[in-house]
Amino acid sequence: MSNIIIKQATETEIPVIEGILLDTVNWLNEMDQPLWSVNEVKWDTLSKNYEISNFYIAYMDGNPTGCMALVDYDPFFWPDVKRGESLFIHKLAVTKSARKSGVADALMDFFKKQGTERGVKTLRLDTHALRPKLRAFYERHGFVFVKVKVFKGDRHTAFYIYILPDSVLVQNKSSWNTIADDFFGVTALPTYGCLCPTEDELHLFPELNGKKVIDIGCGSGHSLRWCGDHGADELWGLDMSDKQLENAARYLGENGYNPKLFCSPMENDSGLPRDYFDVAYSIYAIGWTVDLLGTFKLIASYLKSSGIFIFSWDHPFLHCVDVDGERLVFSGSYY
Repeated sequence: MSNIIIKQATETEIPVIEGILLDTVNWLNEMDQPLWSVNEVKWDTLSKNYEISNFYIAYMDGNPTGCMALVDYDPFFWPDVKRGESLFIHKLAVTKSARKSGVADALMDFFKKQGTERGVKTLRLDTHALRPKLRAFYERHGFVFVKVKVFKGDRHTAFYIYILPDSVLVQNKSSWNTIADDFFGVTALPTYGCLCPTEDELHLFPELNGKKVIDIGCGSGHSLRWCGDHGADELWGLDMSDKQLENAARYLGENGYNPKLFCSPMENDSGLPRDYFDVAYSIYAIGWTVDLLGTFKLIASYLKSSGIFIFSWDHPFLHCVDVDGERLVFSGSYY
């Protein structure tokens, strides 16, 4: 098995970076898929946008086989993202001889590690929108498509975001993946939760015919099916557990639905469309958030101005009141 080492570049390795990028330019030209010009990968040009410390080089068995540039500010492609809020990757390149050797994967894993070490919440990248294999590579690494923008020269550019998990969210995801099958179909519409009236009694949902709905913490997809059975036009689901989403995709597919499912914590911007949904709801899931205000702000951004948000969760009394015969007894603190 090849040994891949990734290290930060130094001034003496400028020719190495130029060589890797030039190899990639020639290789892509051979395939009639031009991306950069020869002049664009010379250091005289690169140095206008990058410092040598931005570059990282992958060595496989001692030979330079790949590189990338990581920056914490990208006002051209991401003008709304402040310096230091995210980490951006550019000039990702692998030599022709190292194709399918794992170098590209190693560079992407290193990118994620750098993001974690630098304390940012998101990783971002832009890529050619008309290159499906390249886009599939990024998506395989967990990057979520955000939008396509056409720049001067008819360059179609696809934008992607990756949400870096924190320790609490990692633990929560692992727990839900473990118990996903045990919670298949549990607490789903028309049920709102333990000791709650049902939707059949409360009638909180509007008429759903033709509506776009998003389920926050969609679990196994049973509430989404309820929405579909009541006429919803588009079914979207968000859940941090890939096992839950696997179950949801299978269950909804078996029942004739084709939902759009996003794997992400509700606390993070997962790339869901803004000002798009008629109804957002969360059935007994919102209380798991580690950032209630931030989660509510994100959900509000997903909704149209006329949209509504419906959610259910425990009343605080539920966990501090016990039943003693015909009496209710406070057994814990409300606070």
